[in-house]
Amino acid sequence: MENQDKKRELIIETAVKRFAHFGLAKTTMTDIASDLSLSKALLYYYFPDKISLYAAVLESIIREMSDSLNKSIAKIKESQKALFFYLTKRHEYILKYHNILDYIRMSGTELPVSVQTILLQARAAEQKLLSSIIQIGVDSGELQVAEVDEASALLLDALMGMRAVALQNKQPFQLQRQQFEALLVRQKQLGEIFLKGLK
Repeated sequence: MENQDKKRELIIETAVKRFAHFGLAKTTMTDIASDLSLSKALLYYYFPDKISLYAAVLESIIREMSDSLNKSIAKIKESQKALFFYLTKRHEYILKYHNILDYIRMSGTELPVSVQTILLQARAAEQKLLSSIIQIGVDSGELQVAEVDEASALLLDALMGMRAVALQNKQPFQLQRQQFEALLVRQKQLGEIFLKGLK
């Protein structure tokens, strides 16, 4: 990895910590430059504004989650276990990075194009992961599905709808841990019903 790439990654890692602790709104580029002992000019060389840095942070988190989930799910041989593992791990990532993800929820449809693009890529990766979970059931003879990708898209829409309902208020991330745990339970119930319907 070249020196510039290393420095860019270091900036992203530092921004992840800052954004995760304080959120996007309460973090300035000056804070991040100070954490790294960099000049603001050098920070702006890599990221022209806070939104471009945020987009890189979001992409990094999504890649980390996706890589981790894909490796773990490849080892699971039952579709329901794989689905529950996915839901639990996704839930843990949301709790861990809620201050970073809150900007997306608060912005609604007014997100910058760079962030929208990353979210579309994340959705495609998530659907692919759900397809692999359903395929586990098809391969083992547990599930009978003619269109795996269509089934995974439907399941993803249902899960996202549940998340949207739970997180719909436009205040900073205020969902109580108990409510969030209840959402996970309901998502697992939906997943179980969905997979039973495919048997």
